[in-house]
Amino acid sequence: MKPTGSTEVCHDDKDAIIHVDCVSHRYPDGTQGIHNMCFSVYPREIVALCGPNGAGKSTLIEHLNGLMMPDIGGVRVFGEDICKDNLSKVRRLVGLVFQDADSQLFSPTVLEDVMFGPLNLGLSQEEARDRAERALDVVGITDMDRIPHNLSGGQKRLVAIAGVLAMQPRILAVDEPTGDLDPSNARKMELLLASLRDDHGLSVVIALHDMDMAARIADRVCIVKQGGIIAEGTPKDILYNEALLASAGLELPTVARIFKGLGLENEGVELPLTVKQLLHLLEKDGLLRPGDRVRNDE
Repeated sequence: MKPTGSTEVCHDDKDAIIHVDCVSHRYPDGTQGIHNMCFSVYPREIVALCGPNGAGKSTLIEHLNGLMMPDIGGVRVFGEDICKDNLSKVRRLVGLVFQDADSQLFSPTVLEDVMFGPLNLGLSQEEARDRAERALDVVGITDMDRIPHNLSGGQKRLVAIAGVLAMQPRILAVDEPTGDLDPSNARKMELLLASLRDDHGLSVVIALHDMDMAARIADRVCIVKQGGIIAEGTPKDILYNEALLASAGLELPTVARIFKGLGLENEGVELPLTVKQLLHLLEKDGLLRPGDRVRNDE
């Protein structure tokens, strides 16, 4: 785990495809959004930004493609500093999906909405339609003639993601992708984000305070507090550190809480992050008989 304090000097990382270098941003009303923020994204990873509401997660995400610009510091994408002259290029590389999907949906039909971005790039109607259909197939939306605002909350978010994927970004940043979704749609969203990394080679940045989801899906977890990243590391490094999480107003994931409650943490066993891993460990340890297997879909 690598802690990052507000006074730490940040150094560029040659492997990073996004490098946020000691960025500070203050809103017009004087509110500090992020302060001396240092953050990187690496190829083909899911990185979870975890913290309570108001910690600075959304502000950081909106700096990743120049939607917000730093007051101090800089953001580099694939080795190029974001500036007003290259915003169009950067936004093709880094796609943002907001928490409020309605803010990204405005066309008469789902298909037209997803085609909007490619058409804006100058693609032909045929090319834009092809990209849109492929993006909608990736997210599992088949009814392309529906009116976007008549869709369910989960479907709207999938269409919003499809609209970004149609631009063929290399990095996707998503703000609270499962907020207000029912468990079934939240699970579909989680599987989709994992497939974008595993099957399509994207890097995915997710802002969330769902620690269970972070445990299941993230390759790296960054804890955000008061506009800065106070710690980062693997899920096992971060999500079993109860004192660290509590200091940021967060709780242990459910699996870690059960594991600790059973008193297994000091037995030298592999720390589980998913229900499936926990059940396997309990069976192996003799605490769960083979005939007592419970159904899980992880």
